[in-house]
Amino acid sequence: MKIEEYGKENNSIIVMLHGANFVHCYGRQYSLANSFHIIVPHIMGFGDEAGRIFYTDTCCAELVNMIRSLNKKVLLVGFSLGAQLAFKLVSEYPELFYSAIIVSPWLNKTESSLAEVMKMNEKQFASFKKKWLCNIIGMMNGLPREPRKKFVHQMQIVKIDTIRNSVNNGITFESEPDFSKVPIPIIALAGGKEPKEVIDSVKRMAEINPNCRCEIWDKAAHNIPPMFAKRFNQLILDTVQ
Repeated sequence: MKIEEYGKENNSIIVMLHGANFVHCYGRQYSLANSFHIIVPHIMGFGDEAGRIFYTDTCCAELVNMIRSLNKKVLLVGFSLGAQLAFKLVSEYPELFYSAIIVSPWLNKTESSLAEVMKMNEKQFASFKKKWLCNIIGMMNGLPREPRKKFVHQMQIVKIDTIRNSVNNGITFESEPDFSKVPIPIIALAGGKEPKEVIDSVKRMAEINPNCRCEIWDKAAHNIPPMFAKRFNQLILDTVQ
């Protein structure tokens, strides 16, 4: 597994799980490396791991092995696909983390919503294969210039099976019944302009786990890490140990 590390000399570790396609969605969080050790794994199928195909269980096993190798508890931050993976990891391996921030997860899924999102992502995938359009998409998603260049290159390698598997990843409330018993503090976060399924997901997380609180940021859409970086960075600072 390819990982990027920032502030490696610092003791307190933050593991950041990116969203589908956008490895550098945390580009505006890297400044936190002045005080913290930030680790960004390239989720299988994306980034420098784009030559592989995403499979949920294999990906989680690799993440668990990487985090265990750190020999200390970490703050886990996940966004979008990374948020769904974070939900699964804290549910099954809470001993690896001292806290988690789970941003824009989609955990309320139906056959019809899966089909709709699949169709949308397959259409977006075709757009990514046009470099000029991929660059515009990266810009619209708030990626800084250098990460955007990497994004355009990496997206030319991503396979359609990765997109399909990451959408239909099998991570739901029903798949992770132990989430209700996770003992660590968790913040579940969504934008007020996100789809209802995402907002309902973070609300339900807080309803079923007393250690989880939810926040809905009214003006945000599915873009909190890059577009609301100042507020999001402060949230991380308030959570990190």
